[in-house]
Amino acid sequence: MQVKQERNHIVDVLFVLALFVVFTLSALVLVILGANVYRQTVSYMDENYEARTAYSYLTEKVRQNDIYGSVSVGELEGTRALILTREINDATYATYLYLHQGSLRELFIRQGSDIGSDPLSAGRAILPLRDWEPEMADERLLRIDLTLENGAHKQLFISLHSY
Repeated sequence: MQVKQERNHIVDVLFVLALFVVFTLSALVLVILGANVYRQTVSYMDENYEARTAYSYLTEKVRQNDIYGSVSVGELEGTRALILTREINDATYATYLYLHQGSLRELFIRQGSDIGSDPLSAGRAILPLRDWEPEMADERLLRIDLTLENGAHKQLFISLHSY
């Protein structure tokens, strides 16, 4: 009886090796594409979070002080500021929202009181911003142009209901 010997052809080995290389490259491409999609999603979510936080904070502050004549745009020590005034126990208080050292800041003081030599640093940092420009578009509409920390430009419009 004669024993059959199987002969391995080089083509069989190359086919298996080629199949393994194709599988490995496909897996690598899939991982790289997935990482890029994840990076873009995280970046978009961060930008969206920053914008929503800024919108919510500014809108809520204006709504809390939406009394006739209490919302205005002015300056605090040469810096553009949103000024929200309110009467509390027969005294007038002002909330200044302004940009200083890369962050939106809030300063709440009694009008006419001395706030020291560096009032811009006296405010509490609220959220990081590169730039902002509040302005009254008309007597009932406040427009705020924002530049977020990542450089994205956003625009916020707040309608005043008390006018």
